[in-house]
Amino acid sequence: MTDSLKERLFRTDTKAWNNPWYGYIGAPVFAMVGVVIGQLYGVHLVSSPLGEYLTVALCLAVTMFVGFTGLAFVDKRT
Repeated sequence: MTDSLKERLFRTDTKAWNNPWYGYIGAPVFAMVGVVIGQLYGVHLVSSPLGEYLTVALCLAVTMFVGFTGLAFVDKRT
């Protein structure tokens, strides 16, 4: 990973981004997509209620990380 990509992914403020709205709009959208994917497919992957919650949390985390990585590539500094 390049340094600018790491800055965008691991900083909590929006100063590393060219367009700070990516974080404001992207975070809730990716969270909703991750929860929906986890709810839809979590039932089919595990058989316990705890497993379903963990599957939803895993899908949420993976979706947000992959989504923000994609946004960071789009927002590359020139």
